[in-house]
Amino acid sequence: MTQDSKTTPDGGPASPGESDTQLLKLCAQEDREAWGKLVQRYQNLVYSTALNIGLDADDAGDVFQEVFLELYRSAGRIRRPEALPRWLIVATRRLCYKVATRRRRLLPDISEDLVDPSSLADEEVVASEARLRLENALSELGGRCAKLLRVLFFSAREVSYDEVAEKMGMARGSVGPIRIRCLNRLKRVLGEIG
Repeated sequence: MTQDSKTTPDGGPASPGESDTQLLKLCAQEDREAWGKLVQRYQNLVYSTALNIGLDADDAGDVFQEVFLELYRSAGRIRRPEALPRWLIVATRRLCYKVATRRRRLLPDISEDLVDPSSLADEEVVASEARLRLENALSELGGRCAKLLRVLFFSAREVSYDEVAEKMGMARGSVGPIRIRCLNRLKRVLGEIG
């Protein structure tokens, strides 16, 4: 799948594989479809960044909305569209700091360093992009496999096969073999999306 897809003759996006640069250009022209694709591409990155900092789900939702509103207003002015994930992470961190300060919440991972873009390590950006790629692959995988892998690997605590079987409505003995098949399917999807 290429990131350099062209637009259709009527100016609309030709495929879901547009680059961030192309999508931002279309967003600056108020293209609703491009905006939807951009939000869909990065929604998990923004929301999970807010949660990882320590905000609760409601505050993370507020930050999510504010970040994408800021992106909407700035779409035509972003100097390095290829660095959009970094821009979104920095914007999310800044807004998390503001929300936590506004609500007078003390969170151990919230400090003034969040408002300094230079404090964002390249490793953090790479890890966030990898997490985003994995989440996109799980979304593309969909269905029972995506649900099973999320239960097994993304739960706040380690879950037993008994718990997984009960939650998924399957026999305990089938959890392992299905997990292996689902991981193999996920690996193929990740290979296809690059």
